[in-house]
Amino acid sequence: MKRFWINIFIPVIVIILLAVLMNVVGKNITEKEFSERNVVAGRINSEIEAELAELEAVLADGTGASESVSLGDTENDLCDKVFQGKKDEWKSLYGSDNCPSDIRIVLLYDQVSTQTENQTLNQAERLDIRNGSIIKGVYVNDKLAGFVEYEFDSSVYSKLLLLMNIALAIAAVIILIYGLWIRSRLILPFNDLSDYPERLSKGQLTEKLPEKKDKFFGRYVWSMNMLSDKLERDRQTIGKMSIERQKFVTTLVHGIKTPTASIKLLAEAIATGLYDPEGKINEKDAELAGKIQKNASDIEDLIEKVMEEGTTAVFEYDPEVEPFYREEIIKFIDKEYSNKLRMNRIPYSLESEGNPIIKSDKDGIFRILRQLMDNAIKYGDGTGITLSLEKNEEGHFITVKNNGEPLPDTEVVFVFNSMWRGSNSSGVSGNGVGLYEARLIARKLGGDIRMKTGENCTEMVLFIPG
Repeated sequence: MKRFWINIFIPVIVIILLAVLMNVVGKNITEKEFSERNVVAGRINSEIEAELAELEAVLADGTGASESVSLGDTENDLCDKVFQGKKDEWKSLYGSDNCPSDIRIVLLYDQVSTQTENQTLNQAERLDIRNGSIIKGVYVNDKLAGFVEYEFDSSVYSKLLLLMNIALAIAAVIILIYGLWIRSRLILPFNDLSDYPERLSKGQLTEKLPEKKDKFFGRYVWSMNMLSDKLERDRQTIGKMSIERQKFVTTLVHGIKTPTASIKLLAEAIATGLYDPEGKINEKDAELAGKIQKNASDIEDLIEKVMEEGTTAVFEYDPEVEPFYREEIIKFIDKEYSNKLRMNRIPYSLESEGNPIIKSDKDGIFRILRQLMDNAIKYGDGTGITLSLEKNEEGHFITVKNNGEPLPDTEVVFVFNSMWRGSNSSGVSGNGVGLYEARLIARKLGGDIRMKTGENCTEMVLFIPG
């Protein structure tokens, strides 16, 4: 869990650092842009102040000046002379980005205008502070003579917008990559892990959960594998106990069966007067002998029932029939056995055409195939296993074929008996109930299993109607 939170914090920290970096870079760009533009505005302001100083001197002298001079004409003349006429020069000196796109002059001279103070303030309020604008005061002889608004292209905002988009794009890529990482490292593996307990309960698993380097689910994997080992040990213990139970019941039954038969014979002899000195039948003795015979027969019936139940494996299975595609069987075998066969270096081939629908109990078929594949691995010689899936008018046939010395023909008829193991089982783990249970499942599904032996090969054929 600690590793998970570390991996969560890493992209969060990266995005935070990216946001801080973008703020610092944006601030530097803004400050640099406005600093350079402020220099240009100050230079133009100086020329406007110089022109206004000359104009004030001319007006004060009264020579060469017209009494009809208007404030608007003066503002326009200053714009044309100081800025419009020298625009190319400003651009060449300071660059087109730092040069204003336009300027606007508002004068406050009492000498050239008879506006009241309120009118002057209203006129000054016409200057809107816009994006990319700088407003400077114009002074003549330390007296505020007016305002100049310098309008610039919003290139700085375009740069900031571009910078912000780049930052957002990088953050989106980080989030996308991290989302894909979470999907591949957490979500998909957990989907597989979440199926494990169910499949384990159904006996479909042959291999333990693999440990991964990231160990996100390390404790879960360890716990599930420990549970798998525990269930396997319990299954083996139950199998051994079933065998011991069978031996005990068989011994007990045979121990009771012989004296019970003797009791019946003795009772019959008494009933016929065989032991009477005169050879006569005593009615009372005959009546008691009949009761003894009946009780002995009851004991024999009970012995037969105990024998039948005691020598049969404990097994319960209720099929749940539903349609599914044959491809699911192939995926099951591949998922459960591909790695195991590769580790044991056993060649494996699959023969299947088409993908027909099978209407049966999928889990039951998986359980049968698990037993057949395990037997093929345990009792084969390791030179090859072939799985073939076919369909005809009768139904579906699934064949598991392995190379290796087959059982003698005299033993083939017993392979599906409970608690029976063949002559080739020496040194191989097992309890003799796997094929017995597999056939019971197949028959509950309306099908069957049969064994076919050939030259150095054994075939187990599962038939499912449909």
